[in-house]
Amino acid sequence: MGKDLHYSIRPFVERALMNHSAVKSIQPFDSDDFYGYKIQRNFGMSDLIVVLSDDYNFNHYSYLNKPALLSQGGFFLVARPEARCFERNEINDKITVGKIGRLLGAINTDDFWTYEPPKKEGEK
Repeated sequence: MGKDLHYSIRPFVERALMNHSAVKSIQPFDSDDFYGYKIQRNFGMSDLIVVLSDDYNFNHYSYLNKPALLSQGGFFLVARPEARCFERNEINDKITVGKIGRLLGAINTDDFWTYEPPKKEGEK
């Protein structure tokens, strides 16, 4: 986690979120340790907390060090395009970990922590 992100990443994420049909509004916030967003969603869906990670190699240790803000669930966005990460759903914690594409798909589902992206052709 952290704030060591290229200056263009947050505006890119914000544009992607604001152009999403399921997003009503976004409220950016930041702490001493990270950036994040509270997303109000359309269609009667609950709000969604998104925390940005600057890890190059997001792994299980990164997940275990998640901020307390995600204790009730949310999305851990691996915000570096070049980063390696294990994209996954932590069903019991109601948390999804992934990059921007996974976030944009998960926003469409009220139970975002259960979202699975569509399989690519030929993938099992």
